[in-house]
This record gives sequence, C-alpha cells and structure tokens, in this order.
Amino acid sequence: MKFAKTGALLLLPCALSACAHLTMDPAPATPQVAVAEAEAEADAAMAPVAPLDYDAALRRTMQAYDSTGMVAAVSIDGKTVWQGAEGLAEEGTNRPVTQDMLFPIASISKAFTTTALAMLVERGEVKWDEPIRTYIPEFAMYDPWVSEHFTVRDALTHRSGLPLGAGDLLIWPDGNAEPEDVIKALPLLRPSAGFRSEYAYDNLLYVVAGEIIERVSGKSWADFVTDEILRPVGMDRCVADKSRIPAGASFVTGHERAAGADAGVPIDERLAFSETWNAAGGIWCDTAGMMKWGNFWLDGGVTEDGTRLLDERQVREVWQGVTPTGVNGRLRAAGLSHLSAYALGWSTQDFAGRLLVSHGGGAPGVVSNFMIIPEDDIVLFSATNDYRGAPSTLNYHVAVALLGHPEYDFISDWGGAFAEAEAEGTKLIADTAASAPENAAPPSLPLSAYVGIYRDPWYGNVVIRMNDNGGLFIDMGRSEILDGDLTHYDGNRFAAFWPDSSLKADAFVDFKVENGKVTGMTMKAISDLTDFSYDFHDLDLTRVED
Repeated sequence: MKFAKTGALLLLPCALSACAHLTMDPAPATPQVAVAEAEAEADAAMAPVAPLDYDAALRRTMQAYDSTGMVAAVSIDGKTVWQGAEGLAEEGTNRPVTQDMLFPIASISKAFTTTALAMLVERGEVKWDEPIRTYIPEFAMYDPWVSEHFTVRDALTHRSGLPLGAGDLLIWPDGNAEPEDVIKALPLLRPSAGFRSEYAYDNLLYVVAGEIIERVSGKSWADFVTDEILRPVGMDRCVADKSRIPAGASFVTGHERAAGADAGVPIDERLAFSETWNAAGGIWCDTAGMMKWGNFWLDGGVTEDGTRLLDERQVREVWQGVTPTGVNGRLRAAGLSHLSAYALGWSTQDFAGRLLVSHGGGAPGVVSNFMIIPEDDIVLFSATNDYRGAPSTLNYHVAVALLGHPEYDFISDWGGAFAEAEAEGTKLIADTAASAPENAAPPSLPLSAYVGIYRDPWYGNVVIRMNDNGGLFIDMGRSEILDGDLTHYDGNRFAAFWPDSSLKADAFVDFKVENGKVTGMTMKAISDLTDFSYDFHDLDLTRVED
C-alpha cells in the first residue's frame, strides 16, 4: 500500500544573473534610496509571467499514464485557485469523475493518525518516546530488547528494522487479519536491518498506532479522527472508513489492469478496504476537503473558524524529519532535491530551494499524492482511480512550475519512464506465462506429493490441493483473491497465475524437497511491477499436514 496542485500565475525568484547589477550601480544618495531601488528591481524580477495551464497539465498526465480518471486541486495563500476533474469514475460507464467525488487517499491517512496522537500528547495521555508497551502491554517485536524499547515515535517513522512492507499480506489485498492478529504477528517477523538503522516503509506499525489511540482515548480510530479532526477542520464530506460513506454520496471505483492491457477494469468487489488498516490508509476525501487539510497545517494547527487543534510545538514535531530516506534519483539528477527524511506520518525534503512536506497513497485500484510547500503557502492534491503513479507526476510538475522552474517537464520525464518500466514488466510476465524455460526439469515427485497444509509463523496456513484437472491449486488462506491453479515451471518451481491478472501479482512457488519428501515452500513475485505489499518473499512455509 503504498505506499500517499487556474488562475494562479508563476512567480519567478530573482535569479543571480538578473540581480547582479544591483551591487554594481553607483552608490545612491541615501541607504533608503538604495533599499527602495533594490526592492523595485526585485519586484520586477518577481513579476508574474505566463499562467500555468493546469487543465492541460492534467490532460497530459492522464495521457502519459493512460488514466481512467483523475482529480486535482491547487491552493495558494489559503485560496483554492484551481480544481480539475477528467475521465471516468468507472470504466465501461458514462459516469464522469467530478470534483466533489470521494477518493480513497490511502497512506495519506497516516498523517491523520499522527495528528490524533499529537492531540493525545498535548493532553498528556501519550508520549512520543514512551515504549509502546506502556499502552499495549502485549506488544513485541522479534528481538526482546527491541520489544522493551520500541517507542511510539519508532512505530511512526519506518525505522523498525523490518523489511519493506513486512507482513502486509495479513491485510493486502483482501487479508482478513484483525488488529490483534497484527500485534501477534509482529514478533514473528524477522528483521532485515538493525533497529533504527535504516528506512523501510511499513503499514503494520500504523495499525498498532491506531490501536494506541483506541486504548488511550476510549474511541475507535475512526471515531476519534471523525470527531476531533475531520469535523473541526471542516472536512465535512470526508470519511474515516469506506463503510461511513453516506448513501447517495459520489465516490470512485478503483481500477487495475493486466500487464499490457489497454484499459483498466473495476477492482474486485472483495477488495473491501479492510477496517483493520484504517489507521494506515482508510480515509476517503474530496479535493475541497484536502485543500482544507493543507491550509489547516499552513495555519499552524488552527481551523478555518480560528479553533486551535494543535499546539505549534506539535505542528513542528510531526514535520520534523526523523529517518533519512533516499532521494529520488531523477530529482537529484535535476538538482531539485538533495535531502529527504520521514517525519511523523509525513515525508520531508528540500525541493527547488524550499521545504516540501508530502505523502503519497496507494490502495487497490487507486493512487493519490498530497503536497504542502509552507514557505509559499502552496497546497497540492491529486488522485487517480488507477493503480498508477500519475498523481505524484502531476504534483511535482505543478510544484516546480509554481516555484519558478517551468523548464522541468515531469510529465514527459516520469511519464516516459513509467511507460518503459511498464513495457519491461509486461514482457517479463508474458514470457514467464508463455512457457517454461528451455530444458526445464520435471517435478522431482508426483504432483500428489506436494498436496498438504503449509504454515508460516506470522501469516498462517496456505493449502496446496489437487484441482479438477489433475494439477495443483494454491489457497492462500487469508485471501479469497489469491487462490488459483499452479503451473509447472521448472523442477520444483511452479507459478501461481492468479485468476485476476490485473493484480500484476503472479508469484513463483518453490517447494523444498528433502529426502524424497516435500517439507516446505517459499514464494516470490514474478515481476517488478508487483506492489511491495504482496510480500510473498517474507513467507517461510513449513509443511504441517498432508
């Protein structure tokens, strides 16, 4: 789960070449005159130039990513200067995307979780650097020392030592885990790095954070966020859980597409956006609501009616970078960004000489991106009902133009890179599906020998059985969507081509054979196009029954 910007004119900063002459003019009669002349020159250099065509940028982005539908909005100095909507709310219908339509914002929801915690910190009910066991006594990680010292801040900053997306199969794409299942699974997930040593994005620890809010406040995460954040901020149409979307409200249908497909297909109805992962990614919102959310932060934690929800100290706290993260290579190559860090539910980085605070989000069939540029009072939001990265491309394209660098064309650059990666991944999937490798070895045992129940400590049971055609079938236990026939590939390697090819999550299944008997199996995604939340590679399945 990934996992997450008309009317305004571009303002160009005073470039070095444009201002150099100010220091070379003869000395004026008085310092005040010099200051006035300098300010006049600076004002001239900062004069607005040609307006940015937001609608054209939106259409270009949709074309680059072949998007089904998109919404986007830009706020400058507290005013929404543009809202756009293009495309279809659902493929195969004539229902258009509209500006008031609700989109799932997925991992952008993490900032609402940290805001809720910041409120509890202000009330003295939670401390950022208090061990989680203070609030959830049964909490544990793989290492006993880490279990004792793992703090609330650690849970929010992706420095746990767990691998990327560890354990997400508990809740993704349609996993049935409850919060207590997540808490029980965490000590069984092996770390891949030292505690607090490096960045690796996770979702499960935000589920834990949501549980802290519930246990301390006595309210569910959804009730707390609704009562104490969404309503006071004025985000009246936004909801903290899909089940809370009122009857008659307009919302999008997410789309996935098989590799190489010309159009997306509506996501499987079984992808129900599990309530368990609300604290990590459960909010649905419209563009107007997201503009209010951004301006709430630009106003230092104060709502439109003047109510302060957050002390300024906590506003600074949640935006303070904690865990260093890698800078996007294309941004670095362009000289636009050099440093980035994950704060408390927010990503922070330098961008074109400014602070950029942002987050992206990805849920089944949808992607979103949200940006705040505090020094220029800019808020940007965009979302698409396709599982493709169009929103971040559009937001970066608009942001860099608003900051005076319209020469950077993110739509051409990132859209082109996306097309190349999509083509490579599509070819890999097609080649794998077409046939086994040359000189492939047969299975080392009769197919019936692979039948049985396999158990992973944190995930639970996976069942291999015979299908009606005499082949093997895999049942992933926690998921209904990830059940399907196995195709023999090479030796004891099989391939699971899931019935819903739009997931792009097909996986290799490698059986372990020892002394003529199958003892276990591991799994691995076939394509780089597969979302990291399909963490098949973290499974270590041991055969427990025939």
